Amino acid sequence: MTAVPEEVLGLKVEVVRSPRRTAALHIVGSDLQVRVPKDLGDERVAAILQQKRPWIVSKVAELKRMPPQKTKELVSGESFPYLGRNYRLKVQDGHQVGVCLSGGYLQATVRPTEQGEQRQQRIQQYLDSWYKSRALERLTDKANRYAEQIGVSPSSISVRNFKSRWGSCDSRGQLLFNWNIIKAPHAIADYVVVHELCHLVHPNHSKDFWALVGRFDAAFQEHRDWLKRMGGSLL
Repeated sequence: MTAVPEEVLGLKVEVVRSPRRTAALHIVGSDLQVRVPKDLGDERVAAILQQKRPWIVSKVAELKRMPPQKTKELVSGESFPYLGRNYRLKVQDGHQVGVCLSGGYLQATVRPTEQGEQRQQRIQQYLDSWYKSRALERLTDKANRYAEQIGVSPSSISVRNFKSRWGSCDSRGQLLFNWNIIKAPHAIADYVVVHELCHLVHPNHSKDFWALVGRFDAAFQEHRDWLKRMGGSLL
């Protein structure tokens, strides 16, 4: 039996099986995500990767042409995205630690005794916590609003830090979103929410599924393309 390779041309391979009818490849960050029907065997997945190798080569070339992302130093003045806008970080000393959005800034408060690498780790920890809490609040609001319009009722809504997907919907109606999507513009976050809610009606990517998505997001193709091009910068 042919095994699915762990990497292809330097891209880590992630196989995502779901109740879909066709296979599709996506570049998410530095990962190659292979979305396939749940009953498709590893040998067939490996064959698809071989068949799509020219496409993968072209995508790797695109990635190499993109300027590398600069590692954040987590100091005052750096820019961080939230719902499509960039906010400057303002770091201050204090004892009521954490991050909040105040006066147009992302204000991070850390203890004055925490310096150097420990200070950076704390700021990152507080930023991640803030993003996660805002993502859960905002995405829950969006999901509830669109669920009423679509006529579905998710059983639960939660957030997680995925490396190569923006959301998921399981057979029990549980919605799970990548909290990093809260960094994207509203329209992009709305698309991800609508996409997963529509899976409660069509647990696949059939024509009927995309037609339903289009009823609630007429520009969904544009939003899909945005995620393919820009999604890696959110992770």
